[in-house]
Amino acid sequence: MKNVHWYLSAALLLASPFVRAQDQTLEQLINKALTNNFSVQSAKLDELKTEAQIAEVKASARPQVNLAGDYRRYIKIPGQVIPASAFGGPEGTYTAVAFGLPYNLSTSVQANQQLFNQSLMIATKAAKASRDLSALQTQKTKEDVAYNVSATYYNLQTTAQQIAFLRNNLAATERLIRITDLRRQNQLAQGIDVDRLQLSKTSSQTQIESLQSTYNQLLNALKFLTGTAQTDSLSVRTAIAETVPVAPGDEYTINRTDLQLVEQQRIINDLQLRNVKAGFVPSVSAYGVANSSVYAIGGNESYIKNIPGYWVGLQLNWSIFDGLARKAKLSQNRIDDQKLDVQLRQVRESISMDVANSRNKFLVEQQNLATTKSQVELAEKVYTQTQLQFKEGTVDITEVVQAENSLREAQNNYLTTLVNLRTAELDWKKATGSLINR
Repeated sequence: MKNVHWYLSAALLLASPFVRAQDQTLEQLINKALTNNFSVQSAKLDELKTEAQIAEVKASARPQVNLAGDYRRYIKIPGQVIPASAFGGPEGTYTAVAFGLPYNLSTSVQANQQLFNQSLMIATKAAKASRDLSALQTQKTKEDVAYNVSATYYNLQTTAQQIAFLRNNLAATERLIRITDLRRQNQLAQGIDVDRLQLSKTSSQTQIESLQSTYNQLLNALKFLTGTAQTDSLSVRTAIAETVPVAPGDEYTINRTDLQLVEQQRIINDLQLRNVKAGFVPSVSAYGVANSSVYAIGGNESYIKNIPGYWVGLQLNWSIFDGLARKAKLSQNRIDDQKLDVQLRQVRESISMDVANSRNKFLVEQQNLATTKSQVELAEKVYTQTQLQFKEGTVDITEVVQAENSLREAQNNYLTTLVNLRTAELDWKKATGSLINR
């Protein structure tokens, strides 16, 4: 009697009669996806952008140097009204005079250095916290990609095994057709018996074509997930390992990235709250200026004069009243903090639910696997005996077709249960945060 392992090994005939060295395993596909997947690449670019943003914040704490220049050519020099007595005129009268020369060039270099700015210090801490948040988001993207690759891979394996089963059953049906046709020629069977077998054969061929289309779609999905061009070839190992995964224990460690994301968001929100409060504290900066002013006039009485100037100073900035804008921002931050508390409780409850559901599903599918495996063995035994009885003429073709359908159903049930068990293991790893190594 053929065993279940023989049927599972038959899936290797999907593309060739032997396992090709280039066929990729699930682990290889995941590793490839963690490097080449478009979402992962985008997440890594976000990390680089975060580093650039951190550098921008740090730059604000360094000295700032600015150069300014101003050139003026007065068509008419603007005047000022002064008392006439300043030039010996009568008291109580005023006169308009114009000071300066028509050509003016002013150049200044100013350097500023923040001495105390509480908001800037908090912003630097917030930028570093954003780095951790960006790394967690990349980790979450990798976990999602690993899960999608695994789920697609398991579905592809199931489809490949179903095709292999149908091809083996189709070969058996073709042998029966030849035997039945010989018996019909010897008037030991009816023509309708051959027609029934032909109908079963056509049904199997149609299912194979449909499953082959599904297989190609899943293979294309794996190409997309692993960052492989659709025009490139991708060979996947389709044999399903019959080893039963170890059942989840009662003690386990939760290492969920989505939980860490919410906690990191709370840290950033707290820093934002502190930054708003820092707006009430004055800031102090030092500055130095080097200035050069050139005055000139052309013509026969040309004259040019450069007057330099240098000074340093301290500058205090203190926003005493901003129309209650900071108060409104504080209210928003406190509301955001409350929302994050609710979100944190929600994620924790969701994790507890995921862990319980995946563990229960694993235990149920583990029991179902033993049942469906024995059903396949029994259906194979019945099918083999029915074929022998048909050849001996003790049963008609209807019973053979029924036995074949029962075998096909048992095989599909076994495959479905086996993949469900793998999926349950996958869901358990996702629930506990152990999908990929950190």
